[in-house]
Formats: sequence, structure tokens, C-alpha cells
Amino acid sequence: MDPFDLLNKSGGRPRYLLSGLLHCRVCGAHYVIADARSYACSGHWNGGACSNKIRVRRDAIERILLGPIRSELLVPERRERMAKEMLAQYVDRIKAAAERAGTVSHEAAELDARIARLRERLKTGDPDLTPDELQAAIERAENKRRELDHARNGIGAGTQMFSVLPKAAEYYGQQISLGLDGDPAAALKARPIVRELLGGKVDLVPGEDGSLWAEYGLHMAALLQGAGGAGTGGRGDRI
Repeated sequence: MDPFDLLNKSGGRPRYLLSGLLHCRVCGAHYVIADARSYACSGHWNGGACSNKIRVRRDAIERILLGPIRSELLVPERRERMAKEMLAQYVDRIKAAAERAGTVSHEAAELDARIARLRERLKTGDPDLTPDELQAAIERAENKRRELDHARNGIGAGTQMFSVLPKAAEYYGQQISLGLDGDPAAALKARPIVRELLGGKVDLVPGEDGSLWAEYGLHMAALLQGAGGAGTGGRGDRI
């Protein structure tokens, strides 16, 4: 049986936020949904190839792994920092766009002058170029001029986004929270963020006493959309 068969019944998309993240340390196979409420090692569940028979309740592992993320999202300082980081990144983009705007304006002026000269040569005649060649040169210059207009319009639209970024950061956090609460549409957006937050992989390690331990990295910088300095660390939690 494919390890993700039970996860992909709705449109081929995993149903749970931890789908594809849980790995058995014994055999390296994925932990998958084995019944209505628990995960199991697919290596053991699909034929007994793995000796790890320990299952873990889905609600328990979600509480342990997603709990720190949920609590971080509820901290006002975290939301404020998310907004500040997004604004800082956008300031850099605006500065680059402003520099580009100066170049665009200069190129546009040169093209306008070139188009005017070409049209005058087409009107009066040119000893070096035929009318068809002149018309082709005019069309090339006009196409380039339109491209510059599109670039300049894009810069203007970018500056308008600056004022809405704080609300965008709040919305971003709300979507992750909704995904953690089980909202299907929000979960699709939250899943890749959760993957980054947990370091892309969670190893489930059976203990000698029948316990199961989760080993993973916790990268809160992912809440800042890739901005660094938010803190990274390894964790090991008994489930």
C-alpha cells in the first residue's frame, strides 16, 4: 500500500498538517495514518518490514509539535515582529525599485527621442535605410517603450503595497492559526510553513520502555517568511 493512500483521499492532498513530516528512526519510512486516530510506521504497518510497532495518537503528536507554534502566534510581540520584518524586506524592494525607476525614466526619454528621429527619417526619406527597414526599427523601439511603461507601472503598484503590509502580516498569522485549527483551505497554506518551522522532518524514536520520542528542529524564523534571527533549536519531546 502506498504510504500516503489514506492521506490523499480528498483531491490527492494530505489531510493533516503533519502529513509527510513524520519518519520512523528505525527504518526511515514515513509514519502514516493507520486508523481514525493514530499514526503508525508504514514499514511495520504495511507487511511488518520494520520492528517499530509503536503507534501515536494524532491529537497527542499535534498537541506537542504544533503547540509551540500556536503559542508563538498568539504572542502580540511575534505579530509585531512579523510586520516589522515584512516591512524591512519591502523597504529594500522599494529602494531597488526607486533606483530602477530612475533608469527606466532615462531609457524612456532616449527611446522617445529615437522614435521621433526614426519617424522623421521615414517621413523625409533616408539614403541608408528603406521605408520597410525604418518602420521595423520604429516598431522595435515602440515595443521596448511599452516594456518600460509596464516596468514603471509595476514599481508604482509596489509602492502602494507598502501601506498594507502590517495588515498582511496579521492576516498571514491568522491563516496559520486557522490551519492549525483544522480549516481545510487555511491548512493548505499553513502546511509548507509548518514544514519549515519543524525543520522539514520529525524523527520518531521508540524508547526501550515502549515510549516514543519526537526529535526535530524548531525554526521560528519561518514565521517571519524567511527572515533570519528569530531563533533556531533542536528539540526532543516524549509523546
